[in-house]
Parts: sequence; structure tokens; C-alpha cells
Amino acid sequence: MRICGIVCEYNPFHNGHYLHIQKTRELLGEDTAIICCMSGNYVQRGEPALLPKHLRAEAAVLGGADLVIELPSAYALLSAEGFARASVYILNSLDIVTDLTFGAENADTELLCDIANLLREHSIVQQTLTQLKSGISYAAARERALYSAICERSAVISHSNNILAVEYVKALKELSSSITPHAIARVGADHDSADLADSTVSASAIRDILSKDVLDGIELASVHTPGDSYTILKSAVENGLCMHDRTDFDRQCFSYLLRLSPEDYRAFPDVSEGLEHRIYNAVRSSSGLNDVHNIAKTRRYPHSRIRRIILRAYLGISEEISLAPPPYCRVLAFNSRGQQLLSKLRESSNIPVITKTAHISNLPERAKTLFNIESLSTDLYNAALPAHSSFRAGYEWRVQPVRL
Repeated sequence: MRICGIVCEYNPFHNGHYLHIQKTRELLGEDTAIICCMSGNYVQRGEPALLPKHLRAEAAVLGGADLVIELPSAYALLSAEGFARASVYILNSLDIVTDLTFGAENADTELLCDIANLLREHSIVQQTLTQLKSGISYAAARERALYSAICERSAVISHSNNILAVEYVKALKELSSSITPHAIARVGADHDSADLADSTVSASAIRDILSKDVLDGIELASVHTPGDSYTILKSAVENGLCMHDRTDFDRQCFSYLLRLSPEDYRAFPDVSEGLEHRIYNAVRSSSGLNDVHNIAKTRRYPHSRIRRIILRAYLGISEEISLAPPPYCRVLAFNSRGQQLLSKLRESSNIPVITKTAHISNLPERAKTLFNIESLSTDLYNAALPAHSSFRAGYEWRVQPVRL
């Protein structure tokens, strides 16, 4: 039996995600087991997720996945390179995954592998560093460096999903992994597109319609999400478990920023070149978190990077905790076949597989530290939900995986 990994966020799980799982089984065989490595309560764009992670994991299993494991927030809030490296590390460490599929605007797996090889070459790395001196972003500098080697084909990494696809392949190569990568053509609207004309829209479009008018938005979402996922989304809205309005979360984060000095900002992850003064001044001249993001961004530090820097600081995620690979694999949801996979993992996995929080006490100190950060991050997330009064601190220590 083939066992395929998928790195995902499912924010929320929509028709495009359902099609990806279907196409994975068409490619590899209908009996292929699917393990999803999914971001927790915070996503790579530097925001809290629309729904809590266990609800998104449940939607994934109902949509065709067999086992959903967590990418901790300390890694989910890294750049595309760090996000991909940590996700692939977890999947590779399980030692049962045979394949990896990922959506891409350009589904030419061979080309994506060639670009991944180029990006690891010393000359491209040096040219990227040279281009950075002009003040442009890392992504733009790397694309310019690639242009010198492959000309117009370098534009492949100007698309969001292609960037991640290349990073997944790079990570597999750096780990000398036996996992086989497969690109699957992205169907429907582009990443971050607000277009609602197609039944397969981006997750951004769904979040956008919910943020503008949640009652109208939830009805529109019924067209763009599979039935089970829609039921979970609708129930979450009705029960105060959907963060369609981030006002409370943003206010809490902004209040935290107001207390800090430039020296505090200097200790933030990924802050250099005087960026601490820019963020500090942005906070002092802003009325809210969105203003801070807009004022602090530059060509070198785009909006998404500023969001990740600030969110990681608010959650107490240090630079050091993200440097080492993930020290455990946390299970979020599974079905009967997923339970069979868990039985295999007890023998095969090179990192501890956590199905009960009681297992945390047996882990090394660094793993305990990471879980404590995740626990605090969950409490801060829950505190900003409409149903915040339903949660007590330490929720992460009590919640169990979803078993379907």
C-alpha cells in the first residue's frame, strides 16, 4: 500500500482540497492512505486560522484523509522554506510515507525538481545574497538569481503554490528522503484570489466572504465546500468557534505591542537591519494591528513577513525554538485506516507520536517547551473566539484527537 503525505492548512477545507485528495488516489491508487501534516491554530500567512485545528482536521478526514498530524505553530509561522522543511521532516521521520503530493500552478514535477536542485547550488545562493543588497525581498532576489540560469522559466517561483512545491522538493533532497514527490495541477481560482465565479475558489475568498457578512457568507460557502466540511463550518459559526472576525484577536495582539520598547522588538525572531525601530514607530503611529502591518512593511520585508514576525513575538515563539527540527508528531484526527497507520508508527517512527498529552511528560525538555508554547498559543486563540467563555486555560492539555 502506498502512503502519501500532504502538507496543508485547510483554512478552511474546500472543494479544491477535496479534489487534490481524489487526484492523489487517481495517481497513486485508490487504496493509497493519506497522511496530512496540517498547520495548527495559526497559518503561514501570519494569521490565526478560521477554525480551530481539531475542527479543520475532522473536515480533512471526512474529506478523504486517513490521519491528520499537526505542524506546530513555531514552524507553521516560518517562511515558505522553514514551513516546508519542518513539514517534510515530520512526514519523513514517520518512516512509512512513500509519496508526497502538492498542488502547483505548474504541475511539471521534473521542472520543479530541477529548480529545487538549482536553488541548492552555491552560485545561485551567492547571487541571491548579492541581489538582496539592492533592498528587494528574499523571494524577488532568488527569482533574479534563477533568471541568470534558466531565464524565463525562473518565473515559475513567482507563484505561491509553486514556491512551496519547490521548497518541499528541496527539503526532501536535503533529508536524502526516499519519498517521491508529485505535483498536482491546482484547479480553479488562484491562491488568494477573491473570485467566486467557480465552484473551486481559494480559501482566501471563503474567508473574505465570511468576514464581510457571516450569515450571507456561510450560505455562499455551501457552494465552495464539500458537504461535511460545510456542516462543520456552519456549526462552528453557530457555536462561536469560527474566527471570521479577527477584531478581538488583533486588539489583544496590538495591546501587547504597545507595551514594548525598541529593545524588545530587537529580540523578535527575524528582526534585523533596524527593523525594530520601524515596527516600534509603526505601533506608535497606528490605531490597530492592520495599520502596523501596512506601515512597517517594505520591499525587503513584505506584508506577510511582518505579520509572521509580530505574531510569533505575541505567541512567545523564540528564534531558537524553531531552529531545531520538530521533536514530536502530534495526532489531531484519524479514521479506521488512520488507526492502522498509528499502529505501524509505534514501530517505525523516528520521533515520538503523541496521541495523549500524558505522553508529553516523557519527552525531552525541548519538546516540553515546544508543547507549552503550543498550549499558550491555543489559549490565546481560544480567548479571541466568540465562544471564548467556554474555554479554560490549558485546553491543549485536555483535548483529544478526533476519531472517526
